[in-house]
Amino acid sequence: MEAFNRLDGTILIMDIFIIIALILLLNTYLVKALNNKYDIKTESYLWILFAVHFILTVTYILFAFATRSDSFSYYDRASHAENWLEMLVYGTSFIDFLAWPFVKLLSLSYISVMILFSYFGYIAVVLFYLALIENVKLKPVWYNLTPTELVFLLPNLHFWSSSLGKGSVILLGLGLFIFGLSRFNRRSRAILIISGSLLTLMIRPHIFLTLVTSVMIGIFITRSGIKPYIKWLIFSIAVILFLYLSQDVMKFTNTDSLDVLSSSTISHRAEELSKSKTGIDISNYNLAMKMFTFWFRPLFIDATGVMGLIVSIENLFYLFFFAVIIKSAIQNWSDWNGWFRISVFIFILGSFILAQVTGNLGIAMRQKAQFMPFFFIIYCKALIYQQYAYKRKQQINPV
Repeated sequence: MEAFNRLDGTILIMDIFIIIALILLLNTYLVKALNNKYDIKTESYLWILFAVHFILTVTYILFAFATRSDSFSYYDRASHAENWLEMLVYGTSFIDFLAWPFVKLLSLSYISVMILFSYFGYIAVVLFYLALIENVKLKPVWYNLTPTELVFLLPNLHFWSSSLGKGSVILLGLGLFIFGLSRFNRRSRAILIISGSLLTLMIRPHIFLTLVTSVMIGIFITRSGIKPYIKWLIFSIAVILFLYLSQDVMKFTNTDSLDVLSSSTISHRAEELSKSKTGIDISNYNLAMKMFTFWFRPLFIDATGVMGLIVSIENLFYLFFFAVIIKSAIQNWSDWNGWFRISVFIFILGSFILAQVTGNLGIAMRQKAQFMPFFFIIYCKALIYQQYAYKRKQQINPV
């Protein structure tokens, strides 16, 4: 394969060294700029985030060579394509389109392109973090870090967004979208919302439709915090986009219905994916079990290998987060603003759709990573109410 043929000696070493050096320079500027503008705990946290992401990028590259991941196919197609614009279409070809300038014009090696796309994933994680600290203020719990900082250090999110492929780019699109939506009344944020929407649309149109649907529902049921004319303007745009794109989404996904529970095409796709050797067949599970599996498995007894054990430990955290959400968040739903509600619906609807078409547990581990930042948002919102409850208890029963 072309990706392997490019792994030769000095050229490869210089290639990788230059890309890493440029990313380090860019990240130094980015960290300084973000620290000056946003309420970040310390610059060192963003560097810790960067280090975690880079370590898991190296891990993923080793994993890719061991398993011959899809990233090789993206690289090979980009290296052999002659017409760049022909790849500007929905789905897999759009990743080829994004990779083409780096592979074909700059002649970067496979590993260098992997590192570059991994940095897109890192930026996505940072965007989710910034959006969350704009909306949630929590007390430090460990080394001056709040739960907001700690949740973004969990490895699964970094691992699956650290390669040349849909994972890093879709996460960047979702990050741009939710960060822009956090302060949507600012002109600069509108650009981010549009950019994130376009990225998501081009990679996974059905996920973009999930964003549109979530905005429709979230805006419609939000009673305060948004001026009525802005509320109805956003809602109207969302409805128009939904109606305009629904047919294109069905055509792209080659499905006969937007009802994922009754679509025969989606059922067939799930059955095909279940034949993959990357995990346990979940295509015949009922809805509740599919959702539980998508969010919280493997859990030790069905884990395979070191990766399965690590993911199982992280899933224990997810179960704890979920318990906190059930206990503290639901009863305070009326207090949630439109941004939080939209995040909830993105997480639930996106998970619901992907759980129906995910044929086995191995694919579920990868697919859920793009929605877990929304889960972190919900969890940190729930922690606010826990802190309120603890503060009230202290006032009633002072030590």
